[in-house]
Amino acid sequence: MIIQVSDFNNADQIIGPNTEYESEWNEISTSLTKMPLHIKPSDQANIKGNPIFDPVGSNQYIKNTLVKLGWHSNILIPVEYRFLGKDVDFGKSGILLESQFSNYPFLLNNLLRSELFFKSRIHFAGNSTKLLVIITKAQMFPASNSTLYYEQAVQQLTALIKHHVFDIPIRLIGLFEQKNTTISAVSTIYQSTRYSRIVNTQIDCQCQILPSHARSKRYKIHIL
Repeated sequence: MIIQVSDFNNADQIIGPNTEYESEWNEISTSLTKMPLHIKPSDQANIKGNPIFDPVGSNQYIKNTLVKLGWHSNILIPVEYRFLGKDVDFGKSGILLESQFSNYPFLLNNLLRSELFFKSRIHFAGNSTKLLVIITKAQMFPASNSTLYYEQAVQQLTALIKHHVFDIPIRLIGLFEQKNTTISAVSTIYQSTRYSRIVNTQIDCQCQILPSHARSKRYKIHIL
């Protein structure tokens, strides 16, 4: 996939080329750029059966890839902070990494608890929290209703950081794809159309991302 990034609270000074987290950034960025688009049939009434972005398949690919590179996954949150959730998605060397493909209000929970971990110097996988990385999908992909997209997250974070709500360095990643050309994808049908993680069938395929209609920021996915 194609990635775009937005940095907040000087995150670019600690992650990227010639920084403290150069190698970790290489692991994240290489993993994401090698990831094929994951899609599934929609169960929404007006687009039922149409291909949409698959958060479950995307999350599983990211997990499988990063764990092989030494990242810890599903790291338990200390009991005294468990009211903010059970675990964080990934961690390594002081980086917390969250895949945020669910409904947009969950972004604020990720931000709030990461800020708390940062300021209280909570250790995950043996290191205190220094940086938050959040992975989101772009608005271009058809997706389930009310799920977060990158452009929306940029707007939220810009406003929050402008008014000094959070201090933790944050790198926001957006997943994009090429439009109007043939790309590789993984299409999955799950046991249940909503919330299931049990795979019935999964195939590699080719698809195109095409405009849904003139002037729309949303596109449709056409399986070849």
